[in-house]
Amino acid sequence: MAAEKTAAGKTIVMLVSVGSSVLRAKSASYDLIRKELEEHTGHEVLQVFSDDNTAKAVDSPEDRVYTVEGALEEAVRQGAERVVVVPVFMTKGQLYNEVKSRTDFYLDRLHVEITEPVLHDQESCRRAAALFQDILQFDAKKEYLIVDHGNPFYHCTNNTYLEQAFRENGSDNIKVIQLKERDSFGQAVAFLKARRADETGAQVVIVPLIVAWGDYMADELYNSEDSFMWKLRNAGYRTVFTGMGMGEFPQFRKVYSERYDELGK
Repeated sequence: MAAEKTAAGKTIVMLVSVGSSVLRAKSASYDLIRKELEEHTGHEVLQVFSDDNTAKAVDSPEDRVYTVEGALEEAVRQGAERVVVVPVFMTKGQLYNEVKSRTDFYLDRLHVEITEPVLHDQESCRRAAALFQDILQFDAKKEYLIVDHGNPFYHCTNNTYLEQAFRENGSDNIKVIQLKERDSFGQAVAFLKARRADETGAQVVIVPLIVAWGDYMADELYNSEDSFMWKLRNAGYRTVFTGMGMGEFPQFRKVYSERYDELGK
């Protein structure tokens, strides 16, 4: 059920992603999330890219894409009193924190709320594991590497919770990897050796843990000769990838409406 407008006045929703100049990534994921969130909430939803250069490059009068500050200024211009920021990010990392910091400068003019990311505690990871299993229909005869972009400076606890949730559901053939974490390739190989994938010849499926499929993940996962997939192939594993973002699945897109509704609880 859509959240009702509060007595405080007009509400504007900001759907915030890093953004992409790849038109398919935007139309197949971000645009559909924005449309469905607008239908669910009954409020105007602004498409916002936190990468200012990308936002300015793709913005047009027919298809508005705002920077973070541009969207906040638009909310002020329209006389909104409440802004709900809905980040599409999987976890509460650097990008999430940067968006929050940028919105803090408008707290003297707007009442700003920000929703939780997709993975933010153990329970959300359990729900996400069940959702991913429903979407991807994991095959027990294959090995899966769910690859988050990650950060070279810290390990995301929620990725650990997500992997634990898969195992609680009986899926021991799934490993969550942070691509930018130290020795992520070594972690993947250690998992596959423990699963004896080098002996059985089981297919290894790389699943990007991203909302919208874009060039930057394509390059790091499979395009270049030193990409994650080609390293695994050169190590003797039968490796394939799924070139889709989670935002292309309607079951996943509903998560953002759920996060919005959780603000009222």
